[in-house]
Amino acid sequence: MNIKLRVIRAGLAICIFLQISFFVLSWSSLLPPGLFMQMSVPGLSVAAMRALVLQERLAGAALALPALMTLYYGLWRLERMLANFERHAMFDLATIGHLRAFAGATLLSTLLSIVEPPLRAMVFRVGFGAHDARLSIGVSSEGLLLILVCGLFYLIAHMMHEGRRLAEENAGFV
Repeated sequence: MNIKLRVIRAGLAICIFLQISFFVLSWSSLLPPGLFMQMSVPGLSVAAMRALVLQERLAGAALALPALMTLYYGLWRLERMLANFERHAMFDLATIGHLRAFAGATLLSTLLSIVEPPLRAMVFRVGFGAHDARLSIGVSSEGLLLILVCGLFYLIAHMMHEGRRLAEENAGFV
């Protein structure tokens, strides 16, 4: 089981690195014009991203940062939970807390990422006078599924906590 956990933890580290890379590359002007794999921000085309001035890029990145930081916090708590699994502390209060925090942070990050594009459009429209900034909100089926899975993980964490409480209560009767 330790090998599987190490593989998952390594995959998690790669995921975090890729998320940081995608964030930096999509909000910066480091992408060459003929790049084969084009990274863009949700709600903005690559051409629209390239047309943004520095202040607009910084404002957009600042608005996207809370969702990203919340996701990183959740992934960090997931990593801590997996470390507890390696120590065979499956039902420790700390492990349960890490699972609950991971589910809650991932849920919050998903909700923030749904709200960010229309908020960005409002800031671009009001703050920078970009009247062509489209104000729309979109939720994909993947986003809805992620919200459902986060809720399920949160429920599982609650059941683990209740199971631990009952086990401790029953241990007192023996």
